[in-house]
Amino acid sequence: MKALYLKSLVAAALAVTLSSCEKKAENIENLSQLKTQVSGIVYPIEGVDQSTNILPKRKLPRAVLTKGYGIYKSIKAKLIDTVCEEYINSTSALDISNLKEGINIKKFGNKEFGITTNGEGGSFSFAKLKAGPKGWWTHWNYSPYTASAYPDVLYAQTSGGYATSNISLYLDKPVTSFGFEIAPNTVGEDVQIVAEYKEDHSYRFPDIFTVDQTISSPSGARLIAVKSSIPFRLVIVRVNYNPEIKTTGLAITNIRYTLAK
Repeated sequence: MKALYLKSLVAAALAVTLSSCEKKAENIENLSQLKTQVSGIVYPIEGVDQSTNILPKRKLPRAVLTKGYGIYKSIKAKLIDTVCEEYINSTSALDISNLKEGINIKKFGNKEFGITTNGEGGSFSFAKLKAGPKGWWTHWNYSPYTASAYPDVLYAQTSGGYATSNISLYLDKPVTSFGFEIAPNTVGEDVQIVAEYKEDHSYRFPDIFTVDQTISSPSGARLIAVKSSIPFRLVIVRVNYNPEIKTTGLAITNIRYTLAK
């Protein structure tokens, strides 16, 4: 019965029409919370209460884009933090359905475009986690904050298999638009993150711009997408640590891009 209810909830979420970029999510009142019995290793793994899979829909703060210094002050950059038709129609999706579950992934993509996790300044890998009690067990978020409610995700980890809170996405071709959805490996806490965008594959390059965003789990994954007049090839995501949170980590999904001409 629980499985049937979960499938019905997913189907309903996918059927919602994509709203405009500026449209705000409406509050959902009197939503019964879905309880999930968890056992073994599941993700997110940090947090006290692991019984609540889903929270009611709530109004979430907008992301903030800050341009870099010098020549970057005059660039044109557009921030997109809700899923909308304009964003979907102007970008291509990077499919992760063919990736094997639970295997360390350091490079993935298609014939047109790819992403690697190894580069200057460090290395990490992703592990694909299926949605569900033995994978990424919490609800991702509602439309328009994310494209789907229970997606498969890419969980960031070190070479030793531990969660990492700093990831670098090395894009094999320059892009003018790039977006992904992200949530923390921490239950019941708002987590502040910063995404830095650079022209080339070196962390030493100055930031073209940065994006500040708040994410949480469950029901708090967020889209971070930008459209820029200057192509870029490196996106670095880091957590602004809350000293009260022992550790955290990140998972991303629904990656979309537009190649530079």
